Amino acid sequence: MVENVKEMIKKEGILKTLTHAKKLARDYVYDLRKKDEKFSFSDSIEGHEPTIYVVRKTLPEVWDVITMTLLGIGTDIHTHYDPVDEKGNYTSFPSIEATVLAHIEEPFSEKRFHKHFLGGWLGFGDYKAEIEGVKDHWVLEPGIVVDFLKKGKFNEIKDYGSWLYSYSQRFRAYPYLDIEAKPQTINQLQSVLDNLTKDPESRSAQCITWDPRWDHKGQGQMKYKDENGNEKLAIFDDYHAPCLQRLWWRLLPTKEGYSLNLNTDWRSRCHLKAFPQNIFGITEGIMEPMRKDLEEALQTPIKIGRYVDKSDTLHLYGHYLDPAQQGLDAEAYLQDIFRIAEGQSIEERLILPGTPMYDIMQEDINAEYQKRKANPDFDRTN
Repeated sequence: MVENVKEMIKKEGILKTLTHAKKLARDYVYDLRKKDEKFSFSDSIEGHEPTIYVVRKTLPEVWDVITMTLLGIGTDIHTHYDPVDEKGNYTSFPSIEATVLAHIEEPFSEKRFHKHFLGGWLGFGDYKAEIEGVKDHWVLEPGIVVDFLKKGKFNEIKDYGSWLYSYSQRFRAYPYLDIEAKPQTINQLQSVLDNLTKDPESRSAQCITWDPRWDHKGQGQMKYKDENGNEKLAIFDDYHAPCLQRLWWRLLPTKEGYSLNLNTDWRSRCHLKAFPQNIFGITEGIMEPMRKDLEEALQTPIKIGRYVDKSDTLHLYGHYLDPAQQGLDAEAYLQDIFRIAEGQSIEERLILPGTPMYDIMQEDINAEYQKRKANPDFDRTN
């Protein structure tokens, strides 16, 4: 019988409840590894980041297995994102993390939505529009950055009120200096399209986001002199390097034409919140448009192949598992652990096509997407 998490927390406390859930998850994934050739993980070794490998047909199936495996065998470690009190003491459980390779065989197949994706489906439509580039004009133009640095006015960049980058901007307008030291940009997605159009079997069709000038901090590569001639290092204290690092594309021949496969590499991200939105946004906003463009360019049928997603560190934040800090969402995640361990069918935890909830979800996602496309500056704060 599935335990009632709310009652267990009330009776035993959240620490004992979480400890019990972690043991259930650990037993479950060790048993699963014995009989499932599409799932594996490394055994725990002190000081070693564990590795998880899972193949499933759809996004929520992958997500469910990863949730159990992270909780069962992931490394407990506090991070700078964990909440602290006024004395700097952590007020949450440690985060739980591992390196994860997720292989989704049919990224567009239903069923695509889990009931317990953090925040539900809100944000999926907006994220798709952002990946497509609707917010790229929020990003500070490279020429403005160069001009400020030449004038020794780096602090003015901080106050300019723009993003320093977006994923779409670095894919579609990656900044660089030409041979005359003039700021330019390159559309990497167009380069991928050109590459695969010229050579469909190419293995060098990729895009990157990492910009060493900004993303490697403290090496002196962004030194400048202020108005008084003092040497300064251009660093933003609140700057966050990109989580998404790389897209790699591969066309494989089929009887009808080609199949488009995509690999994505992520430096660090949240499993409960970012993972589902990221995959929805990348597949909808970049993978499918690229398929259409290649099909037109090559004048041959191209279908969507598998999607592979690698996270150097995929984590469960400790405070997301504490009802005192995350409310009903935390209870729902923990309740799922007991349901999965007892053998509940995953269909009972999904939003199924043909149901009122599914129809409402699709309407909300589309409305959010259309609203962002129609008004790119909606809720912009700078």
